[in-house]
Amino acid sequence: MPLFEQEGSPRGRLRVFVRAQLPLLLATAFVVAVVAVAVPAAMTSPVFLLGVGVIALASLGAAVLPWETVSPNALMSVAVVDIAGVAFIRAELLDDIPSIGMLAIFPILWLAYGFHRSAVLLAVAGALFITSYGFAYGGTWPTTALQWANVITLPALIIAVAVVVNAASSQLRRNRERLLVAHDSQAAALRTSQDNELLSRAILDTVTAGVAFYDSDNRLVVANDSASALTGLVGFRLDEPPYAGENVLVADRSTTIPFDQQIIPRALRGEVIDEHVEWLGPAGAQVAIMASARQVHRPDGDLLGTVIIAYDITELAQAIDIREEFLTTVSHELRTPLTSMTGYLELLEESLPEGDATSARYLEVIARNTKTLRDRIADLLAATEAETLAEPRPVHMGTIVDTAIVAVSGHASARGQLLDVRRNDTAPAWVQGDAVQLRKALVELLTNAIKFSPTESRITIEQDTTDSEVIVTVHDRGPGLDRGERAQMFDRFYRTPFARANAIQGFGLGLAQVKNTIDGHGGRLSVASAAQRGTRVTVAIPRDKTA
Repeated sequence: MPLFEQEGSPRGRLRVFVRAQLPLLLATAFVVAVVAVAVPAAMTSPVFLLGVGVIALASLGAAVLPWETVSPNALMSVAVVDIAGVAFIRAELLDDIPSIGMLAIFPILWLAYGFHRSAVLLAVAGALFITSYGFAYGGTWPTTALQWANVITLPALIIAVAVVVNAASSQLRRNRERLLVAHDSQAAALRTSQDNELLSRAILDTVTAGVAFYDSDNRLVVANDSASALTGLVGFRLDEPPYAGENVLVADRSTTIPFDQQIIPRALRGEVIDEHVEWLGPAGAQVAIMASARQVHRPDGDLLGTVIIAYDITELAQAIDIREEFLTTVSHELRTPLTSMTGYLELLEESLPEGDATSARYLEVIARNTKTLRDRIADLLAATEAETLAEPRPVHMGTIVDTAIVAVSGHASARGQLLDVRRNDTAPAWVQGDAVQLRKALVELLTNAIKFSPTESRITIEQDTTDSEVIVTVHDRGPGLDRGERAQMFDRFYRTPFARANAIQGFGLGLAQVKNTIDGHGGRLSVASAAQRGTRVTVAIPRDKTA
């Protein structure tokens, strides 16, 4: 128990002595002083002196003997010896000092409070011994009910107090055990929380991305050094509004972004940000970042906060710029002499003598390959230029599909392939868009299907219309794409291993241009494919319900 609990150390033994035995020792010393003044004759009584000596020896034993090396219940022997000492003192002084029996409360309460419930029996037995020994010592017993009442009242009250104290002690012991369990559980939870915090901090400081988390009141909770370094380039702090700065530019590196449209203010307003690119810092020291942001909600839907992640993509952005500049330069440098070659080729064709079939055939080959080279250069130039949507106007996708099929039908026929068109329109197939760009995108999808499908195979073109979209699907019977190939198929200059192994011509730009066109029309692209099972590419464009 907290009051009399014995620790396995000399210090614990001393604590028990001070709290349990010392009060009885001091009370006994007080009684000795009172007896010396008020009842000096008792000072020579062997029984009185025996009682005082017994208590003194018990006190010495409680203070000196190494009880901590024995069972804690061994200390009950000290309390029992104390009861014997009190019985001797009471037997001698009861007539002169009737309240002397109060000394019994110290060892009896110790038994009742400091030990288990079985010790109450010792306390009761001790109270009975104190009472009965007085009668035995005096040689007379009470003869009336009043005398018996006067004799047993004090021991009975002491016993009652002992029982109550023991019950309280048991309850306190159980509460303490529960508190210890709760304390250990809380301590373990605290350690786990601290470990998780250390782990989270280590992860935040290890990743190369800048990470910041704001609570539901838009107060910064945590941010790593990378995040602080990125905002330092712009001149604002993560923990102080407006969470924005002057030198924040869009991807063109020249247009300034207003404060309220920068990443953190947008994220704290609840906007979902996916891979948004900005340039930070003054000219000559700019850093490109790609940022994403999400709100975090508890399982019950309450807002926990907002997490913002930004990656430094400066090297990648600069590499892309260098690539674009290289492609633009090479394309222009190639196109200039090619234009001259084309002009002289036309002059040769005009000056060719009639009947020179051999030269005409050679010039035809040169002209055809010159056109192919011109188309390839045009593709390279298109790859370096952002395609913009012309003035949108109502376009019927059925017409787009028909003209695209006509454009590739010769190529398909040469390979013995069948273009199977299926229309399941349930509503007018009108969209808002650019007919030229849409036709070019669909021609590219069909050309790709023709190139990668086996000869004499079937290529299916399906057109469907829903209430909100016009959907065109191109299904080939080619080698199919695995997961990694599907993830890269719309990247510029990507060519599948099958295309490289089979020397299928192309720069890997067509599907990238298709994606740009569909994105520009607010549409979506999806791909379903598996190795050796063909590929289904689906284009969905928002339907124009007003046309």
